[in-house]
Amino acid sequence: MAASIPSTSSVTLQWTGSDVDDDVAGYDIYIGNNSNPPLFSSDLNTNELVVTVSSGIYYWKVVTKDALGNTSDSGIFQFRVL
Repeated sequence: MAASIPSTSSVTLQWTGSDVDDDVAGYDIYIGNNSNPPLFSSDLNTNELVVTVSSGIYYWKVVTKDALGNTSDSGIFQFRVL
């Protein structure tokens, strides 16, 4: 949270998801420049995503989905590209 990253053209987002029934079906990733970021990618089956960035503040979150359609929201994370 609130990390500062030297100027770069891409950032690798990484997360860990789990489910009490061990039936994680995928992840939706939201990222953008405001505190309510838009959907960037849906139904990912990996826990890592490379995104293109420029200088500025970014907000992102992960929504974990299970096989029964239940979801869990990570909350908002923030980082700054210098």
